Amino acid sequence: MKYEGYAKRLEESGDTSIAVTDPDSRMIMSGGRIEPSYNIQTAVDSKNKLLVDFEVTNDVLDKNKLHLMASRSAELLETENLTAVADTGYDSATDIAECVMDGIDVHVAGVDITVCVPGDGSQQEIQSHVNGRPVYLADRNIAVCPMGQVMYPIYYRESVCKAIFHNFKACGQCSCRCTKRKYREFVLTMPACDFRKTYDDSNLLLRQVRITPSQRLIKLRKTIVEHPFGTVKQAMNSRHCLTKGLRNVSGEFSLAFLAYNLKRVINIMGTEKLMVALQM
Repeated sequence: MKYEGYAKRLEESGDTSIAVTDPDSRMIMSGGRIEPSYNIQTAVDSKNKLLVDFEVTNDVLDKNKLHLMASRSAELLETENLTAVADTGYDSATDIAECVMDGIDVHVAGVDITVCVPGDGSQQEIQSHVNGRPVYLADRNIAVCPMGQVMYPIYYRESVCKAIFHNFKACGQCSCRCTKRKYREFVLTMPACDFRKTYDDSNLLLRQVRITPSQRLIKLRKTIVEHPFGTVKQAMNSRHCLTKGLRNVSGEFSLAFLAYNLKRVINIMGTEKLMVALQM
Protein backbone atom coordinates (compact mmCIF):
# COMPACT_ATOMS: atom_id res chain seq x y z
CA MET A 1 0.00 0.00 0.00
CA LYS A 2 2.86 2.37 0.79
CA TYR A 3 4.41 2.07 -2.66
CA GLU A 4 1.04 2.25 -4.36
CA GLY A 5 0.56 5.55 -2.53
CA TYR A 6 3.91 6.78 -3.84
CA ALA A 7 2.91 5.81 -7.38
CA LYS A 8 -0.39 7.68 -7.04
CA ARG A 9 1.41 10.79 -5.76
CA LEU A 10 3.77 10.71 -8.73
CA GLU A 11 0.89 10.34 -11.15
CA GLU A 12 -1.07 13.22 -9.61
CA SER A 13 1.87 15.60 -9.26
CA GLY A 14 3.63 14.83 -12.54
CA ASP A 15 6.96 14.46 -10.71
CA THR A 16 9.42 11.73 -11.68
CA SER A 17 10.70 10.90 -8.20
CA ILE A 18 9.88 11.09 -4.49
CA ALA A 19 12.45 11.65 -1.75
CA VAL A 20 11.09 10.04 1.40
CA THR A 21 13.60 11.67 3.80
CA ASP A 22 12.74 15.18 2.55
CA PRO A 23 9.56 15.41 0.45
CA ASP A 24 10.47 18.89 -0.86
CA SER A 25 13.76 17.68 -2.35
CA ARG A 26 14.20 15.92 -5.71
CA MET A 27 16.55 13.24 -7.00
CA ILE A 28 19.30 15.19 -8.78
CA MET A 29 22.63 14.10 -10.25
CA SER A 30 25.42 15.45 -8.03
CA GLY A 31 29.08 14.52 -8.35
CA GLY A 32 28.23 11.47 -10.43
CA ARG A 33 25.62 10.26 -7.91
CA ILE A 34 21.86 10.68 -7.81
CA GLU A 35 20.87 12.06 -4.40
CA PRO A 36 17.94 13.90 -2.78
CA SER A 37 18.99 17.49 -3.48
CA TYR A 38 17.98 21.07 -4.08
CA ASN A 39 18.91 23.17 -7.10
CA ILE A 40 20.41 26.45 -5.91
CA GLN A 41 20.53 29.29 -8.42
CA THR A 42 22.90 32.22 -7.86
CA ALA A 43 23.69 35.51 -9.55
CA VAL A 44 27.24 36.83 -9.01
CA ASP A 45 28.70 40.19 -10.02
CA SER A 46 31.80 40.03 -12.21
CA LYS A 47 33.82 42.72 -10.43
CA ASN A 48 33.86 41.63 -6.79
CA LYS A 49 32.46 38.05 -6.98
CA LEU A 50 29.68 39.00 -4.56
CA LEU A 51 26.38 37.12 -4.53
CA VAL A 52 23.72 39.49 -5.83
CA ASP A 53 20.78 37.11 -5.51
CA PHE A 54 19.95 33.43 -5.03
CA GLU A 55 16.98 31.08 -5.26
CA VAL A 56 16.63 27.60 -3.76
CA THR A 57 14.40 25.41 -5.96
CA ASN A 58 13.57 21.74 -6.27
CA ASP A 59 13.54 21.84 -10.06
CA VAL A 60 15.86 19.23 -11.52
CA LEU A 61 16.94 21.37 -14.50
CA ASP A 62 18.35 24.89 -14.80
CA LYS A 63 16.16 25.69 -17.81
CA ASN A 64 13.79 28.64 -17.41
CA LYS A 65 15.80 30.07 -14.52
CA LEU A 66 17.97 32.53 -16.46
CA HIS A 67 15.37 35.26 -16.97
CA LEU A 68 14.18 34.97 -13.37
CA MET A 69 17.67 35.50 -11.91
CA ALA A 70 18.79 38.08 -14.49
CA SER A 71 15.68 40.27 -14.14
CA ARG A 72 15.80 40.14 -10.34
CA SER A 73 19.50 41.04 -10.39
CA ALA A 74 18.89 43.99 -12.70
CA GLU A 75 16.22 45.24 -10.29
CA LEU A 76 18.44 44.80 -7.23
CA LEU A 77 21.40 46.52 -8.92
CA GLU A 78 19.11 49.25 -10.29
CA THR A 79 20.58 48.98 -13.78
CA GLU A 80 19.11 48.86 -17.27
CA ASN A 81 22.35 47.55 -18.81
CA LEU A 82 22.81 44.05 -17.46
CA THR A 83 24.87 41.33 -19.16
CA ALA A 84 23.91 37.78 -18.15
CA VAL A 85 26.24 34.84 -18.83
CA ALA A 86 25.26 31.21 -18.24
CA ASP A 87 26.33 27.67 -19.09
CA THR A 88 24.65 25.21 -21.46
CA GLY A 89 22.16 24.08 -18.82
CA TYR A 90 20.24 27.33 -19.37
CA ASP A 91 19.58 26.61 -23.05
CA SER A 92 15.93 27.65 -23.30
CA ALA A 93 14.97 29.75 -26.33
CA THR A 94 11.92 31.15 -24.54
CA ASP A 95 13.92 32.10 -21.44
CA ILE A 96 16.62 33.72 -23.58
CA ALA A 97 13.99 35.60 -25.60
CA GLU A 98 12.45 36.96 -22.38
CA CYS A 99 15.87 38.34 -21.42
CA VAL A 100 16.15 40.01 -24.84
CA MET A 101 12.67 41.54 -24.47
CA ASP A 102 13.73 43.02 -21.11
CA GLY A 103 16.88 44.55 -22.62
CA ILE A 104 19.27 42.08 -21.00
CA ASP A 105 22.41 41.24 -23.00
CA VAL A 106 22.37 37.45 -22.72
CA HIS A 107 25.15 34.93 -23.46
CA VAL A 108 24.56 31.19 -23.02
CA ALA A 109 27.38 28.74 -23.80
CA GLY A 110 26.87 26.87 -27.06
CA VAL A 111 23.65 28.70 -27.95
CA ASP A 112 23.86 30.36 -31.39
CA ILE A 113 20.23 30.75 -32.46
CA THR A 114 17.69 32.97 -34.16
CA VAL A 115 14.38 33.84 -32.48
CA CYS A 116 11.51 36.21 -33.07
CA VAL A 117 10.30 38.53 -30.31
CA PRO A 118 7.71 41.34 -30.16
CA GLY A 119 9.03 44.46 -31.89
CA ASP A 120 9.05 48.16 -31.06
CA GLY A 121 6.18 49.33 -33.25
CA SER A 122 6.95 48.01 -36.73
CA GLN A 123 6.87 44.60 -38.39
CA GLN A 124 10.29 43.45 -39.57
CA GLU A 125 10.67 41.62 -42.87
CA ILE A 126 11.94 38.10 -42.13
CA GLN A 127 13.60 36.13 -44.94
CA SER A 128 15.80 33.48 -43.29
CA HIS A 129 17.20 32.25 -39.99
CA VAL A 130 20.23 30.54 -38.43
CA ASN A 131 19.47 27.59 -36.14
CA GLY A 132 15.97 28.99 -35.68
CA ARG A 133 14.03 28.17 -32.51
CA PRO A 134 10.40 28.91 -31.59
CA VAL A 135 9.61 30.84 -28.41
CA TYR A 136 6.53 30.96 -26.19
CA LEU A 137 4.76 34.25 -25.44
CA ALA A 138 2.97 33.52 -22.18
CA ASP A 139 0.83 36.67 -22.15
CA ARG A 140 -0.66 35.71 -25.53
CA ASN A 141 -0.56 31.90 -25.10
CA ILE A 142 1.09 31.41 -28.48
CA ALA A 143 4.47 30.29 -29.76
CA VAL A 144 6.32 32.16 -32.52
CA CYS A 145 8.50 30.29 -35.00
CA PRO A 146 11.88 31.72 -36.14
CA MET A 147 10.25 32.93 -39.37
CA GLY A 148 7.71 34.99 -37.45
CA GLN A 149 4.71 32.69 -37.88
CA VAL A 150 2.30 32.11 -35.01
CA MET A 151 2.00 28.58 -33.59
CA TYR A 152 -1.32 27.95 -31.85
CA PRO A 153 -2.22 25.76 -28.84
CA ILE A 154 -3.66 22.58 -30.36
CA TYR A 155 -3.91 19.87 -27.69
CA TYR A 156 -2.49 18.56 -24.43
CA ARG A 157 -0.61 15.27 -23.87
CA GLU A 158 -1.66 14.18 -20.40
CA SER A 159 0.79 11.25 -20.29
CA VAL A 160 3.79 13.62 -20.37
CA CYS A 161 2.15 16.85 -19.10
CA LYS A 162 2.97 18.79 -22.26
CA ALA A 163 1.08 21.34 -24.35
CA ILE A 164 1.46 21.13 -28.14
CA PHE A 165 1.56 24.17 -30.43
CA HIS A 166 1.83 24.15 -34.24
CA ASN A 167 0.64 25.77 -37.48
CA PHE A 168 0.14 23.32 -40.36
CA LYS A 169 -0.63 26.00 -42.94
CA ALA A 170 2.37 28.23 -42.19
CA CYS A 171 4.80 25.29 -42.25
CA GLY A 172 3.40 24.08 -45.55
CA GLN A 173 4.02 27.45 -47.18
CA CYS A 174 7.36 28.21 -45.53
CA SER A 175 10.37 28.66 -47.85
CA CYS A 176 12.95 28.46 -45.05
CA ARG A 177 12.20 25.36 -43.05
CA CYS A 178 13.47 24.81 -39.51
CA THR A 179 12.60 21.09 -39.31
CA LYS A 180 12.91 17.98 -41.46
CA ARG A 181 9.35 17.01 -40.59
CA LYS A 182 6.27 18.21 -42.47
CA TYR A 183 5.58 20.74 -39.73
CA ARG A 184 7.23 22.13 -36.61
CA GLU A 185 5.81 21.30 -33.20
CA PHE A 186 6.47 23.42 -30.15
CA VAL A 187 6.20 21.39 -26.94
CA LEU A 188 5.78 23.13 -23.60
CA THR A 189 5.76 21.39 -20.21
CA MET A 190 2.93 22.62 -18.00
CA PRO A 191 0.28 21.28 -15.59
CA ALA A 192 -2.98 20.24 -17.23
CA CYS A 193 -4.86 22.92 -15.29
CA ASP A 194 -2.78 25.66 -16.99
CA PHE A 195 -3.46 24.53 -20.57
CA ARG A 196 -6.02 26.48 -22.56
CA LYS A 197 -6.86 26.87 -26.24
CA THR A 198 -7.72 30.56 -26.06
CA TYR A 199 -5.01 32.87 -27.40
CA ASP A 200 -4.32 36.39 -28.59
CA ASP A 201 -2.43 36.94 -31.85
CA SER A 202 -3.82 40.40 -32.62
CA ASN A 203 -1.54 43.36 -33.41
CA LEU A 204 1.56 41.19 -33.10
CA LEU A 205 4.60 43.00 -34.49
CA LEU A 206 7.80 40.96 -34.54
CA ARG A 207 11.52 41.44 -34.96
CA GLN A 208 14.08 38.72 -35.53
CA VAL A 209 17.09 38.49 -33.21
CA ARG A 210 20.31 36.52 -33.55
CA ILE A 211 21.66 35.33 -30.20
CA THR A 212 25.41 34.64 -30.36
CA PRO A 213 27.47 34.14 -27.18
CA SER A 214 30.71 35.99 -26.60
CA GLN A 215 33.44 33.38 -26.16
CA ARG A 216 35.40 35.81 -24.00
CA LEU A 217 32.50 36.10 -21.54
CA ILE A 218 31.82 32.37 -21.63
CA LYS A 219 35.43 31.70 -20.60
CA LEU A 220 35.13 34.22 -17.76
CA ARG A 221 31.93 32.68 -16.41
CA LYS A 222 33.59 29.95 -14.37
CA THR A 223 35.92 32.41 -12.67
CA ILE A 224 32.87 34.50 -11.70
CA VAL A 225 30.01 32.23 -10.65
CA GLU A 226 31.95 29.14 -9.57
CA HIS A 227 34.10 31.11 -7.12
CA PRO A 228 31.32 31.60 -4.50
CA PHE A 229 30.02 28.04 -4.93
CA GLY A 230 33.45 26.57 -4.37
CA THR A 231 34.11 28.75 -1.32
CA VAL A 232 30.73 28.03 0.31
CA LYS A 233 30.96 24.29 -0.35
CA GLN A 234 34.58 23.70 0.60
CA ALA A 235 35.92 26.51 2.81
CA MET A 236 32.62 27.06 4.63
CA ASN A 237 31.68 23.36 4.79
CA SER A 238 28.22 23.81 3.24
CA ARG A 239 28.35 20.95 0.78
CA HIS A 240 25.28 19.33 2.39
CA CYS A 241 22.06 20.78 3.80
CA LEU A 242 21.64 20.62 7.57
CA THR A 243 17.89 21.26 7.39
CA LYS A 244 14.91 19.78 5.53
CA GLY A 245 12.15 21.43 3.58
CA LEU A 246 12.35 24.12 0.91
CA ARG A 247 11.70 27.00 3.34
CA ASN A 248 14.29 25.82 5.87
CA VAL A 249 16.94 25.12 3.24
CA SER A 250 16.36 28.59 1.77
CA GLY A 251 16.95 30.08 5.21
CA GLU A 252 20.04 27.97 5.74
CA PHE A 253 21.66 29.09 2.51
CA SER A 254 20.65 32.71 2.99
CA LEU A 255 22.83 32.65 6.11
CA ALA A 256 25.66 30.83 4.32
CA PHE A 257 25.62 33.29 1.42
CA LEU A 258 25.41 36.27 3.79
CA ALA A 259 28.48 34.96 5.61
CA TYR A 260 30.28 34.54 2.28
CA ASN A 261 29.45 38.10 1.20
CA LEU A 262 30.64 39.50 4.55
CA LYS A 263 33.92 37.62 4.37
CA ARG A 264 34.37 38.69 0.77
CA VAL A 265 33.74 42.37 1.55
CA ILE A 266 36.16 42.22 4.51
CA ASN A 267 38.83 40.83 2.17
CA ILE A 268 38.14 43.61 -0.36
CA MET A 269 37.81 46.71 1.82
CA GLY A 270 38.81 45.68 5.34
CA THR A 271 36.88 45.50 8.60
CA GLU A 272 37.16 49.19 9.53
CA LYS A 273 35.78 50.48 6.23
CA LEU A 274 33.00 47.88 6.34
CA MET A 275 31.93 48.98 9.84
CA VAL A 276 31.88 52.62 8.71
CA ALA A 277 29.79 51.71 5.64
CA LEU A 278 27.30 49.74 7.75
CA GLN A 279 26.77 52.75 10.02
CA MET A 280 25.92 55.10 7.13
